[in-house]
Amino acid sequence: MSKAFEHSRAEYATTPALPRLVVRKYGGTSLATPELVHRVAADVAACARTGRAVVVVVSAMGDTTDRLAAFARRFADRPDPRELDQLLATGEQVSAAVLAMALRRCGVAAVSLSGGQAGIETGGEPGAATVARIDPHPVLDRLRSGQVVVVAGFQGRDAAGELRTLGRGGSDTTAVALAAALGATECDIRTDVPGVHTADPRIVPGSRPLTSIRTDVMAELARAGAAVLHPRSVELAARHGVTVLVSHATRTGPGTTVRPGPPELERGTEVVGIAHARDVHLVRIEEPGLTPGRGSRLLAELVARGLRPDTLSWPDPGELRFTVRGPDPRERLASLDTESTVDGGLGSVSVVGTGLLDTPAPCAEVLRLAGELGVTVPAMATSAGRLTAVFPAGLLDTAVRALHRCFRLDLPAEARP
Repeated sequence: MSKAFEHSRAEYATTPALPRLVVRKYGGTSLATPELVHRVAADVAACARTGRAVVVVVSAMGDTTDRLAAFARRFADRPDPRELDQLLATGEQVSAAVLAMALRRCGVAAVSLSGGQAGIETGGEPGAATVARIDPHPVLDRLRSGQVVVVAGFQGRDAAGELRTLGRGGSDTTAVALAAALGATECDIRTDVPGVHTADPRIVPGSRPLTSIRTDVMAELARAGAAVLHPRSVELAARHGVTVLVSHATRTGPGTTVRPGPPELERGTEVVGIAHARDVHLVRIEEPGLTPGRGSRLLAELVARGLRPDTLSWPDPGELRFTVRGPDPRERLASLDTESTVDGGLGSVSVVGTGLLDTPAPCAEVLRLAGELGVTVPAMATSAGRLTAVFPAGLLDTAVRALHRCFRLDLPAEARP
């Protein structure tokens, strides 16, 4: 976040605090139908009637963003990024408007705001903007007039007034950024899962919910593919001291508290969870005499094209290898002035925790599993907080379950060997 964003929060801190400010975000699955929108409205109305000042950030209803992206491709094979932003942002704006209408039906004063109307200023390119500054006054003025403020997530306006979207998962970032700018110490994320688990419960039914997790560990889980929170939102929460509460949108339960704070000293080796990602591609750039300088320029071009390498290796002077997640990257690689090949049909599985390099056991277990499955790991990345290995996509679920079982994550933390 920029210095301007820091200044806006400091400016707000000099004004009288709002009574029990609540900043809450609802995901798209929580708003997928009119019935669910009314259920959320009733939940928000009950909160507002307790005398709290309430800001709600919303995602697009259901799979609206995917449908809008597909719709755009009916008019252009490669939609102009600016126009695509204009189209995709309408999904969140629809959610905000209908939720405000439903709240009024409940007898609660409410107003919907686009990201730009809420004072969110962005920097960066279309489809991948970042929050540069938040002017809290447009939201504060409406809160002080007694209105619930419903903000369209995933978007803002740049310094020139152009609408920009924040990329997938951007509504999480919107919510945490608004909480920080408004001086809130907590941000409540309501989603379709009852908190963060030791693995995806759809793959590992015996995974355990985590009642509490530090932001640094949660950020690693999110980067590795855990879809509960967007990694940028977690990093933002850590930077601004915002505690994030993750819970199910419609079911009661304790959920997960993602707490900021410095890493604990000398915690030792601990595996917290297993994350995974699908649609992984291994890219090989082959160029005789490829130098480090040339390699760095190629990487800069790749980032400019929206490709974010997850793992990176340089097995010999003429070959650069890296993995990327998401759609097939061949089209974006085609314009590079070099030869490249792409291997698809891959996924990644990650062991996440603390002190993972303090002993050889975590890395050894990943490699042992690969041997048992009879596969060669084409790429691997290691750090103290995460070990990531690339596997054939067809074995990904098997690998997640095996590693979850290997590290005894089905047991409470205090009962693990």
